[in-house]
Amino acid sequence: MELIIRCEGFEQKFGGLRYEVRRSWVVNGERYETARGWDYDHLGLQTAAWQAPGRGGWYFEWTGERVSKPCRDLIHSDGSVGTDIDGGSPYLRIAPSLPHLIESHALTDTVATWKPWPMDSLASPAIELLDGLVEVPEASWGSSRWRLSDTVAVMDYDSRHHKNPRRRVLVWSREEAGHRRVQEVLDGRHQGSLRSI
Repeated sequence: MELIIRCEGFEQKFGGLRYEVRRSWVVNGERYETARGWDYDHLGLQTAAWQAPGRGGWYFEWTGERVSKPCRDLIHSDGSVGTDIDGGSPYLRIAPSLPHLIESHALTDTVATWKPWPMDSLASPAIELLDGLVEVPEASWGSSRWRLSDTVAVMDYDSRHHKNPRRRVLVWSREEAGHRRVQEVLDGRHQGSLRSI
């Protein structure tokens, strides 16, 4: 019954929702951009569902991101969004709810036109020195956090790499003030408390 209620609730609230998420990032000095579609549909009577023995409840698949991948997009009867990494492993929670996932997608799309900054393990702690960033609770959760100002956006998240898990940081800025602020922090030119962005 729990599974049926969750499937019907998903269909009533999100069924038919479609959007594109643009992304931008820098690797080895090169800017990359993508746009991927998301479809909020399940497969009706053909929707596969599984019991979640370790955490209780059920989870079912939905269309999700329109891209070739080895994993499935899943929704748990507790309302969380997850995946199974390789199409056969246990449910792995990636977001507490569909609204959280949608809000995170909206921010990802918004900053896609901003300047992305290359981050490495040495630069990532320096970003904590940026003040004036406000956490966005609607798009953040334990393993993923968005912080924003008018000119700088920071998203840090746990990688799901099973052999080398670590916290990753993505940074974007816009307008000269934002670019200058991020550059100052990365260059280590800050003195004392940083001014608000």
